[in-house]
Amino acid sequence: MPAKKILVVDDEPDVEALIRQRFRNEIRNGELQFEFAGNGAEALEKINRDDSIEMILTDINMPMMDGLSFLSKLREKEGLFKAVVVSAYGDMENIRTAMNRGAFDFITKPIDFNDLSTTVDKTLHEVDIIRRGIEAREQLEKTLREKEIAEIERIKAVEMRKHEQQFLANMSHEIRTPMNVVIGMTNLLLKGSPRDNQMKYLKAIKDSSENLLVIINDILDLSKVEAGKISFETIPFSFRESMGLVHTSLKFKAEEKGLKLILDIDPDLPDMLMGDPVRLNQVLINLAGNAIKFTEKGSVTIVSRNEKMENGRVWIHFEVRDTGIGISEEQIHKIFEKFTQASSDTTRKYGGTGLGLTISKQLIELQEGNIRVTSRHGEGSVFAFSIPYRIAEGAVHEEKKKIEVNNILDNLRTKRLLLVEDNEFNRIVAIDTIQSVIAGMNIDIAENGRIAVEMQQKGNYDLIIMDVQMPEMDGYEATRTIRSILKPPLNGVPILAMTANVMKEEVDRCLSAGMNSFITKPFDPDDLIDKISDLLLKEAKTAG
Repeated sequence: MPAKKILVVDDEPDVEALIRQRFRNEIRNGELQFEFAGNGAEALEKINRDDSIEMILTDINMPMMDGLSFLSKLREKEGLFKAVVVSAYGDMENIRTAMNRGAFDFITKPIDFNDLSTTVDKTLHEVDIIRRGIEAREQLEKTLREKEIAEIERIKAVEMRKHEQQFLANMSHEIRTPMNVVIGMTNLLLKGSPRDNQMKYLKAIKDSSENLLVIINDILDLSKVEAGKISFETIPFSFRESMGLVHTSLKFKAEEKGLKLILDIDPDLPDMLMGDPVRLNQVLINLAGNAIKFTEKGSVTIVSRNEKMENGRVWIHFEVRDTGIGISEEQIHKIFEKFTQASSDTTRKYGGTGLGLTISKQLIELQEGNIRVTSRHGEGSVFAFSIPYRIAEGAVHEEKKKIEVNNILDNLRTKRLLLVEDNEFNRIVAIDTIQSVIAGMNIDIAENGRIAVEMQQKGNYDLIIMDVQMPEMDGYEATRTIRSILKPPLNGVPILAMTANVMKEEVDRCLSAGMNSFITKPFDPDDLIDKISDLLLKEAKTAG
């Protein structure tokens, strides 16, 4: 702890010696440090040079500038110090004036050094109290400022989150709506008995579109990716069929660049597995697609090996090898960071967001896997990862499933359905998809929510499929109007929301508006039929 500084202002030459003698122990121990001045003017100069002085002991009667004038000047100074005056016992008028001019205390001459010691301790203690008070006040002000700043930042974060959600909702709608048309019309063409060569291309379009949709979903919901809350299915799938789809999806891209795309599957691997084939395809298409993009000549090889099998699980080791541009040692440790590519030249020449490897890494790690990369600049790269899968006992009994579906569909053919959708292509996809499965089902069209309310008031439909984003009146307002304005039983019609936004906030908003269920665009035909069946059969059971 630094010594307390005391400035003694007195013109008597023996005062310094007396004070140093009296406080010699405190000076030697570093507790006190004394400065001396012969008059008020000299003292002011010292105070101007040293703002660490905490106590001033000043005589009143001095040449050049007396103690009372000095005290008046001190009142103009900003500093954390206290002044004590020294005067003759009978000079009470000067002592009173000194106190009025800001003196903290006084002692009388001749000086009693015990009294002086007590006064020094009291004065320095008072300075300490004031200092702690100032520090506490400054800390309180700092805390209040920090809280105010934190509240401002919180409000800004909430606003940014709202803007982000709105942006993602708009992007989701703008991207997923045309994707719904692509996937939906591809599914309809696949059901139309295409020629063999057409079937090959249509399956490639379908598989690529579905994998693109998964990627779009991840990018549009970055918060889900960051939080590691991506959902995974556990369904039986054919491993070799899944690998074949990856090969088919990328084959044309490789052939355009004159590259060989090689699929190397370990014959010892079991075929039927339990897991998420879409996520696996997403990772492999991402890694192999990158390899094709960054390879000008040579080949890209997708390898799968049986790493180990135990307790009904198989660990599959994958490698994606290429003969492309490679990655430098300086960049390879950053390759899995968000929005990162090897260099700005790479971005300009090959494009891309730099998100693909980050998403792939998280998808692998969330499935108990790990990924690593080895590469040499100019000689190609190898991305290797392992994922464990449960070995499936066998395929789904499709024949039994078909019988159950047919029994359900017979109950739906006479139902009346209202499709509320402003996009012409989406209407075509939805109607053709439904009628391709439920032949003869009566489907009417409303181009916006206002028309839908009017038609339900007159038509008493069994089910309404309601788009959420429409002109004039959106799906939320139309649903609330049906629920609140129409009379029973018209207000109780089941309403299936059809939304291009997959965010949880959107789903909650649909349900809060009074919709019974939801389906996301682009929709899976089987999922659409299942949702229709659930709502109509549940309604029939309730009515019964």
